[in-house]
This record gives sequence, C-alpha cells and structure tokens, in this order.
Amino acid sequence: MKQWATGANNYWPTLNSNKTPSAQQKKSVVIVSSAHPWTDNRIHYREAATLASAGHRVTLIAVETNNHVPAAPGVNVVRIRKRSRLARFTFGTCDAIIRALRTRAQVFHLHDPELIPAIPFLRLIGKTVIYDAHEDLSSQIVDKPYIPAKLAGLAVSGAKLLVSVSSMADHVVAATEKIAESYPTSKVRIVRNYPPLRVADHKALAVSSRASNVVYVGALSDSRGIPQIVRAAELFPEGWNLVLAGHGATPSYRGSLQNLTGWKRVIDHGVVSPDDARDLMLSARVGLVTLQKTAAYLDSLPTKMFEYMSAGIPIIASNFPLWRKIIETYDCGTLVDETDPVEIANAVQRYADDRDLLLLHGGNARRAAEDALNWGSQGRVLTDLYSKLQG
Repeated sequence: MKQWATGANNYWPTLNSNKTPSAQQKKSVVIVSSAHPWTDNRIHYREAATLASAGHRVTLIAVETNNHVPAAPGVNVVRIRKRSRLARFTFGTCDAIIRALRTRAQVFHLHDPELIPAIPFLRLIGKTVIYDAHEDLSSQIVDKPYIPAKLAGLAVSGAKLLVSVSSMADHVVAATEKIAESYPTSKVRIVRNYPPLRVADHKALAVSSRASNVVYVGALSDSRGIPQIVRAAELFPEGWNLVLAGHGATPSYRGSLQNLTGWKRVIDHGVVSPDDARDLMLSARVGLVTLQKTAAYLDSLPTKMFEYMSAGIPIIASNFPLWRKIIETYDCGTLVDETDPVEIANAVQRYADDRDLLLLHGGNARRAAEDALNWGSQGRVLTDLYSKLQG
C-alpha cells in the first residue's frame, strides 16, 4: 500500500501502522546538525518526521533560517545560530552537542563531519550514536572551494581520519551505495534521499496541460550548473521559460546571473519552502538536474531528480554513469552534456516539439516514483534500524 504524505501541507511522511507503541516503549532521540538549516529535507521532513510518526520522542537541533514553515508533527525543534564556517567547526559544534546533552536523549543521530569528534565521547558516556553520512568525505574533500590546492593532500588524510572515527558510531546511515563502501557492512544501512509521495502530486494536471516551464529547484552556484541553464534559457522555444527557486546565492552572484541575456526568460522565486518548491514542479513540463562533473555529484542521488519524478515531469540530467542508469532504466528523461547550454536547450526543444515523448517520459517518471523511488521504503529502513536499537 502506498504511503501518501499527509499533514498541514501534505509534505511530511507518515507510517501506516495498526498499532502505535506507547511513548514509554520508544527511544528518546536527538537529531543534531550544526551545518544544516532545521528545515532540511532529509534531516527534518524525512528522518525526524518519520521517527516521530513511529512514536519516538524526537528533538531536532539545527541551524536557524528565515524560511517560515511549520515543524513536522511530534518534532521538537531547537534552533542554533548560523555561524561562519570557522566558527561552525568550533563554537557551533560545541553549542550543538551541549544542547543535545541537555535533552537527556539516549540516541544521538549526528549529521555533519564536524560532529564526528564527539562520537568517542558520546559512546564513552553510554549514548547510542548514529552517524548520518551525506557524502563520501575522502573523495569529495578536494572539491571543497575553501580547501587550498596545496593543502589537498592534508585534507584528504584528515577526511580519512574522520571516516575512521565515524566508524566508531553504533551505526552509520549512508545516503548512497558509494558512501556505504567506506564503512563496515555490519554497521551501515543505506537510506536514500527519495521524497515522500504527496496527494497533490497524485492529483496534478497531465504534464502536457501545464505551463511551458522548465524548472530547477536547489542551491544556486556554478557547481550546480546555474550559469549554463540561464544561458540555455535564451535558446528555449518561443513561450518557454526557466523557473528558478533556490538558496545560497549572494546578491553579487545573483547579479551576475541577471547580467546574462538568458535571464529575461527566467522566473525567479528565490528561497521557498520545501512544499512550495514541489508545487513549482507541478507547474512545469520539464525538470533540470544538470549539476557539473565533480566528485561530490558523480555518485550522488540528488533529491530534486526524484521530486521531479513524483511531479510527473521528464528530467534533463547530466550524463553521469549512475544517473544514466536511472534515466535509462525508467525511460524518464534525456541525458546531456551539463557544460553545454546549446545541448540543454535542444533537449527542451525536443520535448516542446514531441508531445508523445513528453507524455511518455513524464508518465514513466511518475510511475517510477509511485512504485519504487519514494520515501516509503527508505523510511522503513530507518525505523527498522531504530527497532534494532530498541531490541
């Protein structure tokens, strides 16, 4: 039976259960991030919401944000200050762990590399620790823009040390198969970033009946291929526009994008809530995930790809091996050279010219989301892990 997301905004997941265990039978859990906003999709609206729905007493400690959205039912949110990177690695880490200790929770679910040094201490005082590995630190550290090239070797050694220390956690939750390879198989569970199904998506208009929009939702940066898609917008078919919604762009960076001639075809929504972002996908005919070729993205499973599928729209994606396997398996999109605005625009033109292809890829995407690529299966992996802790 499919598990449709419910709640005030139909966003967060719930678990179907004929019997809800009492609070006394469940673990008290504190989920900690000193880097991510408290509105983070994976941390809050997937994992914390699912654990609360399963009956755990959940406190989420994460970074404050101006994004005004409600907390998921049953999740107590404690907001910490947003700090610079250096301050985050020092004061921010200490602040987050101290606040977490004050909750007296038994299970500590940690989400950031800078929290890894706390794992031995937490184990020593008798806490159960889960480390949530979002990225393959050892291979991706060299792509960090704040790491000087001459320090790359030292950074890689430091990353390997952090991975070793994080293996001291009771369990590791990995976002992808590639990340899981760094950990003992007996300790690791893979919980992918598939989105929850929404009632709104199920009731959406057919993709051919929507506005002629191409949507990108996510961080705005060069590594995400934003300049390429804005340049591509200039070459879109007549009447087609690029819809952007994202965070992370400084005023100067956004200004540089606005100076590109393709910007006249851009509808910019700025930062929006997770639910509003998914609603924007329902107003589009095609979704873009043309991230640039870096170690961070080659083996990643970007949430937006699967949210596009849930919205029933074809995907134009970078031609990475892992992404190629997904797109070709489900026949739900077009692969392009992510560095080439002309090739991106040509893919959009193909969908504009071929209604049957648009309907085929959109329908296949939607079926893949309903049948396999949704949070329901991943939420069960997470709750099964917590049941193991319970035992």
